[in-house]
Amino acid sequence: MKKIIILGVNAVSLKYLPQALRTAGYEPVFLLDPADFSAQSAAALRGSACFPVDIEDRAAVLRLLAEHPAITEDAFAITGLFDEKFPLIEELAAAYGLCRPDPAAARLASKAEVARIIPEHCPPTARFTAVEARRSAVDPAAVTPAPHGYILKPAEQAGGQGVVRLPPDATAGTVRDAVAASGMPDDDGYPWVLQADVRGQLISLEGYVEEGRVVFIGFSLRGRIAWTEISNLLPADDRLSPAVRDRCRAAVTALAERSGMTQGYFHSEFLVPGDPTGSAGSGDQAFLIDANAGRLGGGGHVEQLALAYALDPAEILAHVVTLGLPDVPTSPAPAYGSAAAPRSTTAYYYGLEREAVVTSVSVPPGGRCLHTQVVRDGGRVDAAGTGDSAWVGVLTGPTEDIRREMEGIVVHTAAGPRRPAWTPTS
Repeated sequence: MKKIIILGVNAVSLKYLPQALRTAGYEPVFLLDPADFSAQSAAALRGSACFPVDIEDRAAVLRLLAEHPAITEDAFAITGLFDEKFPLIEELAAAYGLCRPDPAAARLASKAEVARIIPEHCPPTARFTAVEARRSAVDPAAVTPAPHGYILKPAEQAGGQGVVRLPPDATAGTVRDAVAASGMPDDDGYPWVLQADVRGQLISLEGYVEEGRVVFIGFSLRGRIAWTEISNLLPADDRLSPAVRDRCRAAVTALAERSGMTQGYFHSEFLVPGDPTGSAGSGDQAFLIDANAGRLGGGGHVEQLALAYALDPAEILAHVVTLGLPDVPTSPAPAYGSAAAPRSTTAYYYGLEREAVVTSVSVPPGGRCLHTQVVRDGGRVDAAGTGDSAWVGVLTGPTEDIRREMEGIVVHTAAGPRRPAWTPTS
């Protein structure tokens, strides 16, 4: 079978991806260390070639491929399920003559580029580099209107890393100091964005682009604890007003058309001020804050889509990967629209109130929900609220069952048993 190199996959999708690719006629080659995953997710890697590397370290990835030429000599394509890795994937594909995702996906991994292409659909935004921040050349007053202050974030990161909320009276010095204290790379050209802080409901629009045609699957309603995404309700179309839904669809359509994106999934995130149902005169505003072009939603999205539309997660992932590679024959599209009334599903990405070393997780037997332990036994997690690195596990299932099963989970830590930190969906 032809080999596809995978750079970037989450713990839930990893359970199904090897089967998905083999069923589609391809052999996966993973750039990851199975020891970084829980035993449950790592079990799916048996029989797959794995090359341990820290994918957050660009130099380490380049060195791995240079020192092990057989990895690329035997492969014909490279891709992944993390949009922030598409620029690196694009670089590697060019260096080794591999098929790669739609070039638009690499460009749209930058929040700065998305704001440049469709400014009318994004919060007011300033785009700048680390060196400009150090020179105090970024004036927050130019980002207007911003009555609630500002959100400072790396232009090409995900999962809440490096994100900081700044007050309405922030100055160029405030931006300079926040960038310096962020812990993110301090390379002169490292890209940042400063956006108006939009207070509202986080939602996402799921779908894909095929031969330039945008196909919408539906909406999700998201929950957060500070900067950690903690829950997802899918589908959530009936929780949103027609005006909000139309506004979001228009944004994604404009982005696909103006960027030239022709192939690939999207999981585009929006903030909806006020009441997203459209009541109480809240209007039709929806601001795109993250395009997530070229990939499916993370966390439990693949399992939610499978449960909602009575599909196989492996079938979905086969379509995600092959559709995202324009030079590869595409697997059959899942029948997302075949269910007259999709089943309501919820996923909880639970964590802990305090940083801890997780020794194991207990899940009540006999449940109807699907559980994935994200952190390996013995792994350390940050406190919920700091970013998606705080996830201990993901529980996905029918909305009517999941809250009861979630309440039975116990996280065992080096300091003793703990109840998960999570927020029920409304």
